[in-house]
Order: sequence, then structure tokens, then C-alpha cells
Amino acid sequence: MKDVKRACDEFVDCLHSAHTEDDFRRVAERAAHALGFRWFAYFGQRANGPNLISSYPKSWTSHYFREGYDNIDPVLQSPRNTRRMFLWDGREARSAKSAKERRLFDDALSFKIRTGLTVRIPSSQNQFAAFTLAVDERCLALDRFIETAHDMLEMVGLNYHAHVSARIGRTSAAGGIVSPLTQRERQCLAWTSDGKTMRDIAELLGIGQRGVKFHLDNARQNLAALTLPHAVALAIRQGLLP
Repeated sequence: MKDVKRACDEFVDCLHSAHTEDDFRRVAERAAHALGFRWFAYFGQRANGPNLISSYPKSWTSHYFREGYDNIDPVLQSPRNTRRMFLWDGREARSAKSAKERRLFDDALSFKIRTGLTVRIPSSQNQFAAFTLAVDERCLALDRFIETAHDMLEMVGLNYHAHVSARIGRTSAAGGIVSPLTQRERQCLAWTSDGKTMRDIAELLGIGQRGVKFHLDNARQNLAALTLPHAVALAIRQGLLP
């Protein structure tokens, strides 16, 4: 359970560095793998239409929306249900309410999407979001893990939704360009410029080494740097380091 808590803590910490959908995709995919799942999917229903961030095969997500499955998917229905976490199994097609819903289960299985959990997050004006973790095979160990880590898994979904809602499409209050680096990325680069190792930085900031690497990789990509020393040089030149 300590490993699970560590993975969840690193996940929340890395969310602070995410700006774009690609950033959020990398954070969630990495957390899903650390928690023993193969895929993740975040579905947000907004006034201007659905928004999906996921690691599912693109062929599946394209097929899913083309068939209109988002309108009948039981995972996404009744978001105000008292059960915030919904456990599902694609092999339970017999419980489907319609032929189209059975086809949804069958099609998911054809992509080896078999079972998982979804955290449903209702909000105002009938808008809602759902965060899913899925695997290609169900086992007793997975069921036990979900049961014991229920609260932490729920918090993963809620935190992800909160950060995506706050960051995606957000611009600066003055309408200008937002800094390419987050505070955590600047901190990691600043310590790197002082000759600190990733282990040193992890101890200084109280986070895992994988979290430090994630922040440094993001900083390098956001600055379009070829190497980490190049990223440090660019950050110093642009006055971004504390």
C-alpha cells in the first residue's frame, strides 16, 4: 500500500506541471501503469461538446464516438448516482439494456478493453466528467487492490478532473502569454543548474526521483531544448529561474 500511496502522491505532484492535453495524457498514463492498469480515459461533458483525454487506441476512441456510444455508455450514464466509483466488466454484456449497449460491450472486448473502474464526477447544469482506469484482463488481485485502495483511486480521478478543468484552455488574466514553466519545473531546473542530482532534488523538494525526472523532461520539452543543460541555459537566458 505504501507503493500505491507513493504513486498517487507523485501523480498529484506531477499534475501541477501539466499545461496541455499532452501533458495531462502523459501524467495519467504513467500513473495508470504505476497502479497496475493498462489504460486511462478522462471524459468531460461540457456545453461545447465532449472532451476526451486517454491512452486508449485511437482506433477505439474514433469508433466509440462514431457509433455514438458516449450517449448510451452505462459508465457515463446517471452521473448523480450515489455510487461515485463504478466498477464495470465488458464480459457482462448479458446485463446490457439494449442491443446497441451489448454491441458496445462486444466492440470494447474486440479491442481487449475488458474491465476497469470509473470515477464519475457530477457538476452543475448537467455537466459531468468521468475518469477511467482499465485493463485487458480481470483477476482476483485486481479486485482486491480496487477494494483496498478505493479511496485513493477515487481521489486520483477527482484530482485529475480538478486540474484539467483549471488548466486546459486557460490563459493569463491579462490575455498574454503564460510562462512556459511551472513553479515546480523552475525549481527542478534551478537545483540542476546548481549541480544537484535528481536524488538530491527529490530530497530537497520531498518528492520521488521519478517526479523530478518528469518535471525536468517537461521543462526541456516546454523550452524546446535539445538536452537538459540546454534547457537550463535557455531558462537562465529567459530569466525564468528563481
